[in-house]
Amino acid sequence: MKPAGRARARERMLVLRRFPYGESSLVLHVLGEQHGRQALLAKGAYRPSSGYFAVFDLFDTLRVTCGAARGDGLALVTAAEVLVRRPALARDLERYRAASALLELAHLAGREGAPEPGLFPWLEGGLELLLNPAVPAPLASVHGDLTLLAATGLEPALVHCASCGARAGAEREAAFAPGLGGRLCARCAGEARARGRALEFQPAALLRIAASLRQATPATLAHTHLPPQSLARLRAFVGRFLEYHLETRLRSRRAPSTAPTGSA
Repeated sequence: MKPAGRARARERMLVLRRFPYGESSLVLHVLGEQHGRQALLAKGAYRPSSGYFAVFDLFDTLRVTCGAARGDGLALVTAAEVLVRRPALARDLERYRAASALLELAHLAGREGAPEPGLFPWLEGGLELLLNPAVPAPLASVHGDLTLLAATGLEPALVHCASCGARAGAEREAAFAPGLGGRLCARCAGEARARGRALEFQPAALLRIAASLRQATPATLAHTHLPPQSLARLRAFVGRFLEYHLETRLRSRRAPSTAPTGSA
């Protein structure tokens, strides 16, 4: 049994996951602006008479008040309201899948009960970006991956060699090793290959694009146009790097099944 925690003031939150509890309640995994990832119990959330009926939707920014964590680790919700609704994300399958991946990433990157000052604005900003019709969902996803890696100190080396720090040369193809931190110069790539380390090769231009996207603003992304093939390749290698360092494959990015349920 976990010891009871301190009482918490109300704070802005985003629901990461939710599970039915009993006949009318919800267990919620949320990301709070001040207190990071938390587990909450919303009693009677499915009752129309509840003060927070239909409040705990995915993708919406909420203001939630809860008490101290109980012995089972769940803090009891005492009040909740919607600050920003984002229903459009549930009406477009591609953007829904991209938004679901953001929630999954936040859950994986967040530490329960630990303040994560950069994680909440990253998630909220990523959801807002997906609402912009001028930004393709795949481009928003790549940007989200890159900025999360930067926020967690795991960003890949894209311009300098991850091993020796030398600035990239003029080569058209660059060695890239997720397990070694990203881009490698020719000498370090040769040494890594001799040690049996896995390498892949990416167009140097694509790595430069990734480096620029990491710093891009929403306005810049709205005017960024990449050929579909380049965008797909960029998304794939950044995704592999992210999943390598998270040590898991994202469920929300698995290929959809052809079964009627649409799940994998």
